[in-house]
Amino acid sequence: MNRRDLLSGVASIPTIAMAQHGHANKGAVRTFEPKNEPPRVRKSFYDLNDEELRNLCRAIGYMRSELPLEHPLQWDNYAKIHALHCTEPSTSHPPVHWSWHFLPWHKGYLFFLERILANILTTVYKIDGSKFALPYWDWISHKGMPNTKIRESAGISSPFFGYDILQENMVTIDNLGFDNSALFDGNRGPTISKSAMDPANELTQDSKDHVNETLKYMSPRYIMSMLAVPFDQFGGKSVVDRKTGQGLLEQGPHNNGHDWIGTRIGKNRTMGTLRSAAADPMFYMHHANIDRIWTFYTLPQPDPNGEYGKQTYDFYDVDGSLVRMSVKDIITSINNVTYAPGQIDLSVPLKVNHNTMWRTVNVGKELYDKPLSIAVPENMLSSSMTLLDIDLGAIKYTGKYNIKIVAGDKIIGKISMMDGDHRKHNTDDMTHSFSVMVLGSVKTTDIVLLPPANGNQKMFIKSIRYKSY
Repeated sequence: MNRRDLLSGVASIPTIAMAQHGHANKGAVRTFEPKNEPPRVRKSFYDLNDEELRNLCRAIGYMRSELPLEHPLQWDNYAKIHALHCTEPSTSHPPVHWSWHFLPWHKGYLFFLERILANILTTVYKIDGSKFALPYWDWISHKGMPNTKIRESAGISSPFFGYDILQENMVTIDNLGFDNSALFDGNRGPTISKSAMDPANELTQDSKDHVNETLKYMSPRYIMSMLAVPFDQFGGKSVVDRKTGQGLLEQGPHNNGHDWIGTRIGKNRTMGTLRSAAADPMFYMHHANIDRIWTFYTLPQPDPNGEYGKQTYDFYDVDGSLVRMSVKDIITSINNVTYAPGQIDLSVPLKVNHNTMWRTVNVGKELYDKPLSIAVPENMLSSSMTLLDIDLGAIKYTGKYNIKIVAGDKIIGKISMMDGDHRKHNTDDMTHSFSVMVLGSVKTTDIVLLPPANGNQKMFIKSIRYKSY
């Protein structure tokens, strides 16, 4: 395969004016409405057959290694779309985290990558791309770097460490016929010898605690419980009236999945920082599972015909041109994608009592470099399942930040922030809401917020709302 194929295959290099960071001139943006999209069934990575895996590697490898560096569909340029929304937010690239837009934006981002990869298979490799679908990393069932059942049974390592590590002797040609390292990223925490999500693989107690916490967030019990709470707490809150709010799906399994693959602190690993996360192919498998979980949500959701659906976003299409879709468009018109079942059935809704009312504990105190104790009603955490909404004021620190929440002698949850420059320009009238789900009864008359040992960042705690089930 050579670059001449690009001219007759994927597309000629777009003539649209290229601006900084590989984005096309905004004047070239066109509207997009999915029509005649082939049905695509996304399977668990574990269930891919060998040819499906090869096709995934072929298409991703082409974007990473064959497209010219200035082409908007070159892999790193596609990853920059996510980075711009996270690290250089603007009216052109509005934030896509910490709100009710978290799920629809990532749905659109996956949809267009899937179209692009399918088109590469069809036009470059002469393979029927209409049969292609992104796989998902089923971390509910498979706690570790994903591998296929076929390879796992044969004792072959995950292709995320290189398609066939047994043939990579740096001398013999591997004869695989495509980029052997298409799914590989060298900036990951897990290694071939320690590829499982296991506390025993960690060196420090903090990292062991993080893995145990991740295992909790990715457990069937937690996911099923999360699917039973209101959308504000499940998927994120409205961004109107100077507010933001992470849902449980973003703050728990999403953030911890990023950090387990990447790093728990700093910006030195791809998936561990929003600035470069989308450059790792694992990003898309992780988010496909996030999107899959959304499909099991059966409670009322925001009306796409209202404020929720108005926000628009720009994506790259198969020819490298920019197309625009609103949240309403994404939700109502991307309907060709379904998910093959995982090993654990999530389709039966958990039955809970939704009639209990929210109650509020006013705090009005600052968290800085010492634990902050907050008096709460003795019965606040007396139910088997309790939701907390913790409201903070302006957050101007842009790095990672985690606040542990302790009741009695038990850590019951945390406030989790991945790095994000969208917080830089917060003003004092901002409110950031973080949802926490406590499973199991805890008897206490106070909860304690623990700042990170190296944080020293002032956080104003406005209030805590709670609701028992």
